[in-house]
Amino acid sequence: MAEQPYDWLKAWDENDIGFHRDNIDPFLSKYIDRLINGRKNIKIFIPLCGKTVDIKWLWELGHTVIGVELARKALEEFFEEHNISYTVSKLPDGKGEVFTSEDKRIKLYCCDLFKFNSSCEGLMDAMWDRGSLVAIEEKDRQRYAELMKSLMGEGCQYLAETLEYDETKFGGPPRIVSEQNIKDLFGDKLEITHLERKDIFTPAFKETWGIDSLFEHLYLFCLK
Repeated sequence: MAEQPYDWLKAWDENDIGFHRDNIDPFLSKYIDRLINGRKNIKIFIPLCGKTVDIKWLWELGHTVIGVELARKALEEFFEEHNISYTVSKLPDGKGEVFTSEDKRIKLYCCDLFKFNSSCEGLMDAMWDRGSLVAIEEKDRQRYAELMKSLMGEGCQYLAETLEYDETKFGGPPRIVSEQNIKDLFGDKLEITHLERKDIFTPAFKETWGIDSLFEHLYLFCLK
């Protein structure tokens, strides 16, 4: 499985979603031009999307957003909280469901991430990976990287956020993904650009995770 499904679903059921942000991700808004790269009406993939407000923002910019999420509650709440009309349809072979906006420019798949592939929505023009790679168990990372690479169309721009902290004090999730991990996972097929390292530590992380420092990294991946 792409996630630890029972823990993840329980978190949504109990509204234990501290990972959810009510505002657009700062890295996404800062580097949106790198993601879009001068194009209009592109197709953007968000793995393990939850109910992120980034979906609505990208949609309002005129793009099509494709997401995958295991928790049905997250997808229901996304559409309801933003008053976006939608339909729900079953996926073939009992794989899950797809939530589709009335204008068909938001399509959120409720299924295991590893059951999603290019036959579902074709190749992507861009990818936004805010909390997905860092959520994946280490044993599944290579499989995850292969899936993501297989979804990239020509000219695809892939932005990925990772975290840096003392893993002897906290084991995740979210998990550390080092620069070497990035090179090992994606370097065979992708050009890798490290865009920024940002200090996001607050005392709250000391209380909840027991760590003394926390940095976010942002990478841009493009096909070689």
